[in-house]
Amino acid sequence: MPKKNKYMSYEHLRDLRQNHAAWRLLRADYAPLAAAFFYQVFIGPKRRGIEAQELLEALDMFLYDCTRQEGEFARSPKDYLEMWADSSYGWLRKYEYHGDWYYDLTAPAQKAVEWLLSLHKQDFIGTESRLRTVFNLLHEIAQETDTNAEHRLAYLTSQQEKIAAEIKAIEETGEVKPQLDDVQVKERFLQAEATATAILADFREVEENFRELTRQVQADVVKWTRGKGELLEKIFSESDIIRKSEQGRSFMAFWRFLMLSQQQDDLRETLQQVESAEAVQGIVQEHSLRDIHREWVQAAAAVQKTLGQLSAQLRRYVDEDYLREERSIYQLIQSIESKAVDRRGAGTSGLVMEMDTLPKVQLPMERRLYAPPKKTRLESPELTEGDGSSGSIAAIFEQVVVDKEKLKAHVADLLAERDEVTLAEVLAVHPLELGLSELLGYLVLASRDAAGFTEDRLERLVFERDGRKLLAVCQQITFRKGAGAF
Repeated sequence: MPKKNKYMSYEHLRDLRQNHAAWRLLRADYAPLAAAFFYQVFIGPKRRGIEAQELLEALDMFLYDCTRQEGEFARSPKDYLEMWADSSYGWLRKYEYHGDWYYDLTAPAQKAVEWLLSLHKQDFIGTESRLRTVFNLLHEIAQETDTNAEHRLAYLTSQQEKIAAEIKAIEETGEVKPQLDDVQVKERFLQAEATATAILADFREVEENFRELTRQVQADVVKWTRGKGELLEKIFSESDIIRKSEQGRSFMAFWRFLMLSQQQDDLRETLQQVESAEAVQGIVQEHSLRDIHREWVQAAAAVQKTLGQLSAQLRRYVDEDYLREERSIYQLIQSIESKAVDRRGAGTSGLVMEMDTLPKVQLPMERRLYAPPKKTRLESPELTEGDGSSGSIAAIFEQVVVDKEKLKAHVADLLAERDEVTLAEVLAVHPLELGLSELLGYLVLASRDAAGFTEDRLERLVFERDGRKLLAVCQQITFRKGAGAF
């Protein structure tokens, strides 16, 4: 009998059917609605996080189109989004970013939708290219792990002979014979497209794995009962526990390889060459890989952003105040659980809980009547070219302009007779004519010319503006000879 696989045992599959989000989506009554919408919005256009309002409008339009075929649905678009993002469903992940709420598809939901997509009967199924891929991968593993010098030399010699024979044939004939026919080219192109798309799908699961690693570390921190110094030693000894995991090392290797400029140029040139081949012209529009590099970068950047957020959460978890709050919450929960256990055999008779406040009741007739919103009427008269005869442009020439050179001259006049002078003394000789704008000009002039600001001494400056006396209080400012422009 074949060896039993624990992942295909009856008990494991029964638990998956009850608890796994992907299986929960497949057996839901409205699975066609959710799966079709997820594919249309997330998987088809290869999008990640979508702003809540944009996703709500997209679902509203999607439900409207479906209503014409199936009739009214039981819930509103907002209710559907909230329900799908609930932990009991686990199909959408709701998170906050820069003050706005976003939704993203979870890895289990993507797996369920892609499995439904795989049920579609394909017109062309390539097998030869995948067989060659298997052989090439196995050969690569065998060759790159073999430390026998004779084996390596034999392999390199055989490759050298093949290359030499091909070079000789080209030199003799002047022609290059294609190594692949049209069917093989099409088959390999579709396999490359499927693999490239699968990489995008894997990023959601990679991100979820990182979150699971973080939850494990957070649980260890919360349950820590020894000293904080030992906790910090544990965390810092594994200073980057997420990136040093197998998942993290693989992702970082992918990121470094993807961000190399020579790799980006090589991928761009190769895609242009491949998509111009005659054998793929019939499928290149539907299976184009022209934007795959940008989509990889966006998806990988989202994972990098998640890594940064999770690292910040780990640092916050180590904080002493946060640990104290977490432990207090856990103690309250344990207290409630113990009291619930004590009450389990006592029945429901008797007083269980007292409420200090009474519930507020609002009767239907106490509510305000509906008032239709007032429509704003906007008038958009046609613009006509004017001749300047109507209206006045005098206000344009009545703007307040502070001449800083004039202010400098006022200060310089008084500094010609003494070594230093205060702003109050300057204003006593040259009163303010433009009010606060001119006073502000003096302050700017003082800051740029390193004048002395005395913080513990204030000056009360009285000036007139439009027939009224005004008072300004500021730090004492002293202009000195030889400082800056003086």
